[in-house]
Amino acid sequence: MRRPSLALCLVVVSALAYGVPGCGDDQLCAPGAVSACFLPDGALGAQRCNEDGTALGACGSAPGALGSGCGHLSEACCPSLPDELRASCDAAAAQADDAACDDYAGSASAAGFCGGGAAPDGVPYGPGCAGLLNDCCASLPAQLGSACHATGFRGNEGLCQSFLERDARANGFCEGADPAAESCSYLAEQCCPSLPGGPRERCEDLAAEADTDLCLDYLSGAADAGRCPTLGGGEPPAAAACDALLETCCGTLEPTLAYECDLSALSGSRARCDAFESAARAAGLCLGGGGGGGGGGCGDTSSDVDNCGFCGNVCGDQHAVPSCAAGACSLACDLGFGDCDRDAANGCEVDFESDAGNCGGCGESCSDSNGSAACEAGACVVACDAGFADCDGAPSTGCEVELASDPFHCGACGNDCSGGACEDGTCGPGALQLASGLAVPSALAVDAAAVYVVGFRPAGGIAVRVDKASGATTCLATGAAPGAAACGGERFEGIALTGAGAFVTGSSGVLRFPPSGAAATVTASVPDPWAVVSDGAAVWFTSLSQGGLYRAEALFAGQVAAEITGATGEAGGALAADADHLYWTWADGAVMKLRKDGSEPRQIASAQLFESTNLTPQYLAADATHLFWSTPSGYLFRLDKDGAGLVALADGQPGPAGIAVDPEDAGALYWVNRVGSVRKVPKGGGDVDTLAVGQLGAIAIAVDEAFVYWATQAGDLRRIAK
Repeated sequence: MRRPSLALCLVVVSALAYGVPGCGDDQLCAPGAVSACFLPDGALGAQRCNEDGTALGACGSAPGALGSGCGHLSEACCPSLPDELRASCDAAAAQADDAACDDYAGSASAAGFCGGGAAPDGVPYGPGCAGLLNDCCASLPAQLGSACHATGFRGNEGLCQSFLERDARANGFCEGADPAAESCSYLAEQCCPSLPGGPRERCEDLAAEADTDLCLDYLSGAADAGRCPTLGGGEPPAAAACDALLETCCGTLEPTLAYECDLSALSGSRARCDAFESAARAAGLCLGGGGGGGGGGCGDTSSDVDNCGFCGNVCGDQHAVPSCAAGACSLACDLGFGDCDRDAANGCEVDFESDAGNCGGCGESCSDSNGSAACEAGACVVACDAGFADCDGAPSTGCEVELASDPFHCGACGNDCSGGACEDGTCGPGALQLASGLAVPSALAVDAAAVYVVGFRPAGGIAVRVDKASGATTCLATGAAPGAAACGGERFEGIALTGAGAFVTGSSGVLRFPPSGAAATVTASVPDPWAVVSDGAAVWFTSLSQGGLYRAEALFAGQVAAEITGATGEAGGALAADADHLYWTWADGAVMKLRKDGSEPRQIASAQLFESTNLTPQYLAADATHLFWSTPSGYLFRLDKDGAGLVALADGQPGPAGIAVDPEDAGALYWVNRVGSVRKVPKGGGDVDTLAVGQLGAIAIAVDEAFVYWATQAGDLRRIAK
């Protein structure tokens, strides 16, 4: 419901939420009346007022449900509905969808129609709810239609209009329905005449303003108060319990608050009336004479702890010394106690020595996650369930560690597996760190003796060789150790390793670092070269900023690279190669196959329809018979090189950031996830295994016959056995 955003309204809501003592004898509803309510799953249910009218029962399924199907709906329900609702019932039955008809019958039954109790004959349904039911619900998809019927039968004009605007029109439905324009006329004709003198005049004045939103707000409040319209049959409860509020307070308020005051008084609920009056008096309003409680004057309320701010407002003395100054309570709590609910009426209600929700201080909660918690002498004491432990010592997290699988607390708090996985409380083989300080790597390659790492830094990039046995690191350009300086003075992106040397792409173009001798610039004619492959005779690469796929001779310097595809509009893309072909990914999810001279281009995969977003192939690898790639959405795919047999080998991976594949058919596909894991899956399909964890910012990967190598954004180079 749309209501004025007023501090006083918020105070009223707060007071109602906590309840007001001494209101148990007031009649809150008509005895035996059935009211609509919402079940936890969003369906419309029903609740019945108890025999003395003091409380509503629990919300349950609608009573007296009809038989199933559209035949039963058409024959047993539709004829019993008021004229203003018949169109919606006929429309539901005409769909010939038994499930939709059963939903309609259930919603109607919950509101007292169609066998759900005494039908509320003559209960008016305003233009918002009748229009929603008649002109909109039947046109909606099943799930939205169910919610539409439940809302419409509740009879709350504000809720019905809100559903029409927020749920139907926002999704492109029911554009022609517009009952809101009639809300002020409906208020004036159906609601205002039923009210007593003062509220009737204020209601008529409001309707005369012709402000649709204000009229809907008032109609919604009237529905909540059980009046014009009301649900469940019978007469609305009397307002006698709140006559004093209605007579002495509401008429003195400015219009918006006066409407709120009227609705509280007309509800007939002493709790609601007292809450409104208390909030009004606390705001300096309605201070003269009696109010909802009917009491008279009580003297000076500015300093009286028994009448602080307004009559009857007692400053509590539970574990506290109370005082009242300027009409507001303050409490001096006894040592070890606190006023955590900020309600001065109940004093300092919390014992910090023993309250598990406020142990040692307000809000200091002892968590019972995976264990049991207690507060002893102001400190949390946690008894953990078997297999769990409180390793961080924080009361708010409980027993947060599962010792059987946590790689940082494997079997016991503090037992770090150093990158290895933890299974059944035992660490697997840990990762070995080969080098550090190589920030920020972007690509790896391996040969028999070394790992090659390229990347970029804020001040100069890296292009280094790391010895597999010793971890000794040397710059590709100089053969010397990098020390504190970068190796190359520029940004590097990709690397392809051949017998002719390492071909590296970067901000200066495509460079070749031979096994010995000085580096040479193969080509600088294409800006931002990125993915690169080479067979030692030629080199092929893509550009991040300029479309196309480019080729240059591997052993010559200073060339102008040739674009070989004629597709200059497609920038970037991952790249892989075999003896005869190149494989190139496009941003729309396509995978292209073409000969190394650029001829015979062919699309062998299109956008993969496993998910609707982020399916663009991001990292690409090839073996003798298959292509493999990852996507930002967490899939790892395998595809035959002729375009057949697309298989999802893994899904749900958190941020794949590089892949590598064993060259032999019987091997595995490996990848790193940025959140910190190194994983593999058999190329033929099967279970995903975790090789290492805790590798935050893992960003590039390579494999040889025995090990998996990866780098992290922090500049660490590590390996672990395959």
